[in-house]
Amino acid sequence: MEPEKKYKLLIIDDENTILKLLTNILSPEYIIITAANGSNAVEKAKEYKPDLILLDMLMPASDRDIFAEFNKNNELKKIPVIFITDNENGKYDEDSFALEAADFIAKPFNSSIVKIRVRNQIQLISAAEAVESANRGNSVFLAKLSHEIRTPLNAILGISAMQLQNEMQSHDVSDAFTRIFNSGDLLLGIINDVVDMSMIEAGKLELANSQYNVASVINDAVSFNLSKFESKHIKFIVNIGENIPSILAGDETRIKQILNILLSNAFQCTSSGEVELSISCETHAALYASAGKNVSLIINVRDTSQGMTAEQAEKLLEHYASNNFKKQGGSPENIVNLRGKLKTMMRLQDVRFTGSSDLGMIVIHNLISMMDGEINITSKTGKGTSFTVRLVQGNIGAKTLDKETARRLNDYKSYNDNKFSKTHIVRENIKAGKVLIVDDVDINLYVAKEMLSPYGLDIDLAVSGEEALEFIMKNNYDLVFMDHIMPIMDGIETTKRIRKMGYNKLPIIALTANAVSGVKELFLENGFNGFISKPIGLHDLDGILRQWMLPAAAGR
Repeated sequence: MEPEKKYKLLIIDDENTILKLLTNILSPEYIIITAANGSNAVEKAKEYKPDLILLDMLMPASDRDIFAEFNKNNELKKIPVIFITDNENGKYDEDSFALEAADFIAKPFNSSIVKIRVRNQIQLISAAEAVESANRGNSVFLAKLSHEIRTPLNAILGISAMQLQNEMQSHDVSDAFTRIFNSGDLLLGIINDVVDMSMIEAGKLELANSQYNVASVINDAVSFNLSKFESKHIKFIVNIGENIPSILAGDETRIKQILNILLSNAFQCTSSGEVELSISCETHAALYASAGKNVSLIINVRDTSQGMTAEQAEKLLEHYASNNFKKQGGSPENIVNLRGKLKTMMRLQDVRFTGSSDLGMIVIHNLISMMDGEINITSKTGKGTSFTVRLVQGNIGAKTLDKETARRLNDYKSYNDNKFSKTHIVRENIKAGKVLIVDDVDINLYVAKEMLSPYGLDIDLAVSGEEALEFIMKNNYDLVFMDHIMPIMDGIETTKRIRKMGYNKLPIIALTANAVSGVKELFLENGFNGFISKPIGLHDLDGILRQWMLPAAAGR
């Protein structure tokens, strides 16, 4: 059994008698560090990293600024502070809370009160550490689970996608592979939603803030859902307003995720009739001006599903709100076991009657909250349901969508020639291109090779980092696909050695079943030129080849 942790307290006071008195009261239970002035306190806080700080409010003016110094440091500002105050008409008590102190201790000291107030803060710290540890363990488990499931899914989706490329297949065989692919794709979506929900719960999912092309985001979402649900023969209506800026600032990936989950949810719940996507925006001159965000992107998805009563719609919104981790702030009493969440979802499946993606909807409800947005539901039994989402985005002053772009988005049939399909793609032959695929799992090598074969490439296979180094020293490759997790020498270490050997211009693309946030930066920082997450998508693979192989082939 591990010994109980002894927490560290930093006591800051310019009076030596106060330091001694508080040390005598608290030292039996805690490790005590003392400082008699501001500069010394900052140094000791950085060195010892205390769990709690006791700070005298009545120190000289030059030393009282220490609180501001702590707030300048990302680590120190997280440490809770108890102010030591005078009890003069409660004035300093009020000042303590105004400065966002965790608590205060008034002079003259009552040793029992001192111990209780310190113990209260330590208990909160201990509880927060327990939650963080649980979330960390949960995140690690889900990351490993995601990794393990993605490997066989790579084969299921990859092989079925390749078979669907064969136009000579009989209708029955093609239909069977389509069902396999769609089922695997559905499972992949569930895995992604579970991982996202875990990251949101742990407070580790961060939103990007970069400029994105609005028309491109809308087109991708429309095309993706058309291809995914084309067999349902449901009329799909698109209404895109011309007042939308052509370029906005926000998280493009999460905007697409919200659109895809809303549309997927609508298509799944609709057996006949239509699904309609409408997008417009409102500009607010003063709203969020300090943060550079003054546009509300308004997304409405309407369907002709069985619908809900007003009471059911209200319960559904309450259900989403109860799983809003941002609002709950990760406090111990609000960290609900994931299995409990799943049971709640199963009990609420009757709300939308036809198997809606409740897990995905909970994820986007949290994303919407992170974007300072809102979601509303209107529904009528037998008539259908409408979800309206308002997302706060940054307006960089770009021109609005031109009439032709808006027309083409609304008349989605005009995009048929460039229709996004996960299973059909036109490959361009790359003459004399030579590629190395590195992976320790045989089925992954098979899938990657089969996906690359139609390009007419010369392909070598390596089953380890060591073998990859030998191949590279003996051959001239145009591109390397490198698995991340391999025994003995993983993909990152192998890539570092390749770079040290002088192959700095050789494009190396990571193949990884690790799809958590931040993985792209990890690879780019360690010598990779890009990455593709498993299961490997035909379009992702084609995009990499067009970026790195076609220019090289043109130069030969």
